[in-house]
Amino acid sequence: MKRLSVLLAGGALAVSAHAVNWSKVSESPNGTIFSLDLSSIESSDINIIDEKSVENIMVSIRRTYPAQKPVEQKSDTKEAKVSKDAAIDHSDQQLLISCKDASYYKRAYVDYGADNKVIKSWQSEKPILTTKDFTITSPKTSGRKLIEQACKSYEKTQQAN
Repeated sequence: MKRLSVLLAGGALAVSAHAVNWSKVSESPNGTIFSLDLSSIESSDINIIDEKSVENIMVSIRRTYPAQKPVEQKSDTKEAKVSKDAAIDHSDQQLLISCKDASYYKRAYVDYGADNKVIKSWQSEKPILTTKDFTITSPKTSGRKLIEQACKSYEKTQQAN
Protein backbone atom coordinates (compact mmCIF):
# COMPACT_ATOMS: atom_id res chain seq x y z
CA MET A 1 0.00 0.00 0.00
CA LYS A 2 2.87 2.36 0.79
CA ARG A 3 4.42 1.67 -2.61
CA LEU A 4 1.15 2.59 -4.34
CA SER A 5 0.94 5.84 -2.33
CA VAL A 6 4.50 6.77 -3.27
CA LEU A 7 3.84 6.02 -6.96
CA LEU A 8 0.65 8.09 -6.97
CA ALA A 9 2.32 11.01 -5.20
CA GLY A 10 5.30 10.88 -7.57
CA GLY A 11 3.00 10.82 -10.58
CA ALA A 12 1.07 13.82 -9.29
CA LEU A 13 4.28 15.80 -8.78
CA ALA A 14 5.52 14.95 -12.26
CA VAL A 15 2.25 16.10 -13.81
CA SER A 16 2.16 19.34 -11.80
CA ALA A 17 5.76 20.19 -12.63
CA HIS A 18 5.23 20.70 -16.38
CA ALA A 19 6.93 23.73 -17.87
CA VAL A 20 4.92 26.93 -17.81
CA ASN A 21 5.87 29.84 -20.03
CA TRP A 22 3.76 32.82 -18.89
CA SER A 23 3.85 35.78 -21.26
CA LYS A 24 2.30 39.07 -20.13
CA VAL A 25 -0.23 40.18 -22.74
CA SER A 26 -1.89 43.22 -21.19
CA GLU A 27 -2.68 45.14 -18.03
CA SER A 28 -6.03 46.73 -17.28
CA PRO A 29 -6.38 50.26 -15.86
CA ASN A 30 -7.17 48.78 -12.41
CA GLY A 31 -3.90 46.81 -12.41
CA THR A 32 -5.10 43.33 -13.37
CA ILE A 33 -2.42 41.56 -15.42
CA PHE A 34 -3.42 39.11 -18.15
CA SER A 35 -0.86 36.45 -19.10
CA LEU A 36 -0.84 33.58 -21.55
CA ASP A 37 0.94 30.25 -21.05
CA LEU A 38 2.67 29.89 -24.42
CA SER A 39 3.58 26.26 -23.70
CA SER A 40 -0.09 25.32 -23.17
CA ILE A 41 -1.36 26.29 -26.62
CA GLU A 42 -2.51 23.25 -28.55
CA SER A 43 -5.06 22.12 -31.07
CA SER A 44 -8.33 20.97 -29.56
CA ASP A 45 -10.23 17.86 -30.52
CA ILE A 46 -13.46 19.30 -29.11
CA ASN A 47 -15.98 19.68 -31.89
CA ILE A 48 -18.58 22.41 -32.04
CA ILE A 49 -21.70 20.71 -33.39
CA ASP A 50 -22.93 23.57 -35.57
CA GLU A 51 -19.50 24.40 -37.00
CA LYS A 52 -17.87 21.40 -38.63
CA SER A 53 -14.55 22.40 -40.19
CA VAL A 54 -13.18 24.99 -37.76
CA GLU A 55 -10.06 24.19 -35.79
CA ASN A 56 -10.18 25.46 -32.23
CA ILE A 57 -7.28 25.76 -29.82
CA MET A 58 -6.97 25.19 -26.09
CA VAL A 59 -4.97 27.68 -23.99
CA SER A 60 -4.27 28.50 -20.37
CA ILE A 61 -4.41 32.08 -19.18
CA ARG A 62 -3.70 33.76 -15.86
CA ARG A 63 -5.35 36.84 -14.40
CA THR A 64 -3.26 38.36 -11.61
CA TYR A 65 -5.21 40.83 -9.53
CA PRO A 66 -3.83 43.86 -7.69
CA ALA A 67 -3.50 43.41 -3.92
CA GLN A 68 -6.82 44.00 -2.20
CA LYS A 69 -6.97 46.22 0.85
CA PRO A 70 -8.80 44.84 3.89
CA VAL A 71 -12.22 46.33 4.57
CA GLU A 72 -12.99 47.15 8.19
CA GLN A 73 -16.12 45.49 9.49
CA LYS A 74 -18.80 47.96 10.48
CA SER A 75 -20.99 47.05 13.43
CA ASP A 76 -24.22 48.37 11.88
CA THR A 77 -23.86 46.51 8.54
CA LYS A 78 -23.23 42.96 7.44
CA GLU A 79 -20.11 43.96 5.55
CA ALA A 80 -17.46 41.35 6.22
CA LYS A 81 -13.78 41.98 6.66
CA VAL A 82 -11.80 40.84 3.62
CA SER A 83 -8.81 38.79 4.70
CA LYS A 84 -5.78 37.98 2.57
CA ASP A 85 -6.93 34.35 2.61
CA ALA A 86 -10.27 35.16 0.97
CA ALA A 87 -8.95 37.64 -1.59
CA ILE A 88 -8.14 36.26 -5.04
CA ASP A 89 -4.50 36.78 -5.95
CA HIS A 90 -4.67 35.11 -9.35
CA SER A 91 -6.92 32.90 -11.44
CA ASP A 92 -5.72 30.24 -13.86
CA GLN A 93 -8.23 29.53 -16.61
CA GLN A 94 -8.49 27.12 -19.50
CA LEU A 95 -10.12 28.50 -22.62
CA LEU A 96 -11.27 26.94 -25.86
CA ILE A 97 -10.62 29.56 -28.53
CA SER A 98 -11.97 30.03 -32.01
CA CYS A 99 -9.40 32.09 -33.93
CA LYS A 100 -11.88 32.43 -36.79
CA ASP A 101 -14.11 34.92 -34.95
CA ALA A 102 -11.99 35.82 -31.87
CA SER A 103 -14.34 34.07 -29.48
CA TYR A 104 -13.77 31.81 -26.48
CA TYR A 105 -15.45 29.32 -24.19
CA LYS A 106 -14.24 29.10 -20.59
CA ARG A 107 -13.72 25.41 -19.82
CA ALA A 108 -12.36 25.66 -16.29
CA TYR A 109 -10.77 27.94 -13.72
CA VAL A 110 -9.00 27.83 -10.37
CA ASP A 111 -8.84 30.92 -8.15
CA TYR A 112 -5.87 31.18 -5.78
CA GLY A 113 -5.18 33.30 -2.72
CA ALA A 114 -1.91 35.10 -2.03
CA ASP A 115 -0.58 31.97 -0.30
CA ASN A 116 -1.28 29.89 -3.45
CA LYS A 117 -4.13 28.04 -1.76
CA VAL A 118 -7.16 27.22 -3.89
CA ILE A 119 -10.12 29.45 -3.03
CA LYS A 120 -12.56 28.26 -5.67
CA SER A 121 -12.55 26.08 -8.77
CA TRP A 122 -14.97 25.22 -11.53
CA GLN A 123 -15.05 23.00 -14.60
CA SER A 124 -17.62 22.95 -17.38
CA GLU A 125 -19.76 19.86 -17.52
CA LYS A 126 -21.18 20.58 -20.99
CA PRO A 127 -20.61 17.51 -23.16
CA ILE A 128 -21.69 19.27 -26.36
CA LEU A 129 -20.86 22.83 -27.42
CA THR A 130 -22.38 25.10 -30.05
CA THR A 131 -21.22 28.47 -31.34
CA LYS A 132 -23.77 30.07 -28.97
CA ASP A 133 -21.66 28.88 -26.02
CA PHE A 134 -18.76 31.07 -27.15
CA THR A 135 -18.26 34.70 -26.14
CA ILE A 136 -17.09 37.03 -28.90
CA THR A 137 -14.47 39.48 -27.68
CA SER A 138 -14.63 43.20 -28.38
CA PRO A 139 -11.78 44.94 -30.20
CA LYS A 140 -9.14 46.71 -28.10
CA THR A 141 -9.88 44.69 -24.95
CA SER A 142 -7.66 42.43 -22.87
CA GLY A 143 -9.72 39.42 -23.95
CA ARG A 144 -9.19 40.19 -27.63
CA LYS A 145 -5.46 40.72 -27.06
CA LEU A 146 -5.19 37.34 -25.32
CA ILE A 147 -6.98 35.59 -28.17
CA GLU A 148 -4.95 37.33 -30.87
CA GLN A 149 -1.66 36.46 -29.11
CA ALA A 150 -2.73 32.82 -28.61
CA CYS A 151 -3.76 32.48 -32.25
CA LYS A 152 -0.51 34.08 -33.51
CA SER A 153 1.57 31.78 -31.30
CA TYR A 154 -0.37 28.74 -32.47
CA GLU A 155 0.08 29.70 -36.14
CA LYS A 156 3.84 30.12 -35.62
CA THR A 157 4.18 26.66 -34.09
CA GLN A 158 2.12 25.13 -36.91
CA GLN A 159 4.33 26.78 -39.53
CA ALA A 160 7.47 25.58 -37.75
CA ASN A 161 6.25 21.97 -37.73
